[in-house]
Amino acid sequence: MKCPRCEYEWEPKIPQPKECPRCKARLDYAPGPVGAPKIGKIKKGGEKVTTKLPWATAAVIIVVAAIGAWAILSTPVEEVTPSPAGGTITVGTGIVFGAYPDNSGIENIYIMRGNRKYDNTLAMNSATNIDNILATITASGGTATIAYDTAFDIVIAYSAYGDNTAYNNKENAQMEVKIAGAFAFTLENVADIYEVKFENSGSYGTGTASASADYFRMNVIHDNWVNKTLAAGQTLTLDPVRLYCWG
Repeated sequence: MKCPRCEYEWEPKIPQPKECPRCKARLDYAPGPVGAPKIGKIKKGGEKVTTKLPWATAAVIIVVAAIGAWAILSTPVEEVTPSPAGGTITVGTGIVFGAYPDNSGIENIYIMRGNRKYDNTLAMNSATNIDNILATITASGGTATIAYDTAFDIVIAYSAYGDNTAYNNKENAQMEVKIAGAFAFTLENVADIYEVKFENSGSYGTGTASASADYFRMNVIHDNWVNKTLAAGQTLTLDPVRLYCWG
């Protein structure tokens, strides 16, 4: 017999010797594949021995792990698109508000739905005026935000009292507005045809208004701004906004 390890040759005394008489190498099992990963297990009786993991099993584990990693890395992340911001309209500081019921001056600035014809109370088609108002600015430096790409008009409500006007009618009061930002208009006086009276007391349109009890209130509709819109994030500034009264 010849030892597969040290190549020593001898005549064994038994048919199947368990080890080489020279190098003591075991002859009762065949060696496994070189380099295969090893795992440990406990034999009956408590002795720990090392066995080799078959290559086919190792390959399956590697493939499964690779597929799992690909599934995690290739899962698309859901993109959340933020809602676009609206457009912003701001009134400059130093504008006189809060006139009625005490003095002449600006009451409110309304941002109205565009492309509509309003009556003197800003109502339309028997709808209440609140349905047509997108936003209201009530103070100097005030700001209003409206939905982007929404057509709008600007309506300014003012009061004029008899102690500030020679005659209690709209020809003796004038609204002046300048606009800048996303689009612009130079300082201009709004034509009388766009001023609509919605309340009066005393001698409106009939003669001299000499007492503070005589007053009229107007909505000034700036018709030039029909079909105007603001894109998301655009801004508009109204400054100055002035009311002139002739006494």
